[in-house]
Amino acid sequence: MDRAIKLYCDTLGFELKERSAEWTVISTKLGELTLCKTRVVTPLVLRDADETPIILHVHNFKEAASQLEKEGYLVHRVGRNSGTLTDPWGNKVGLHDHRKSMEHEASELPSKK
Repeated sequence: MDRAIKLYCDTLGFELKERSAEWTVISTKLGELTLCKTRVVTPLVLRDADETPIILHVHNFKEAASQLEKEGYLVHRVGRNSGTLTDPWGNKVGLHDHRKSMEHEASELPSKK
């Protein structure tokens, strides 16, 4: 559980709300997740897909991915502004920023002459 708390709280910024030997509750201002200790880990992915139902918004995906990789975590990039973090138990957590879409939308605006 200590490794999970290090990743989800110390690295990803969740708040540690409750902790026991078998489970831990972590939270953000918009919700909570419970991390459960199990004998067999079944990675969190959408059924028959290699996608995750949990996606976190970051200010800068490139910087976030680099920092996670420096700390030894696996990040799979899906373009310049998004990707997935695979935690040590095989769970996938999506990461993305809106920089590309905001830049793209701005480039499509008609120029004033």
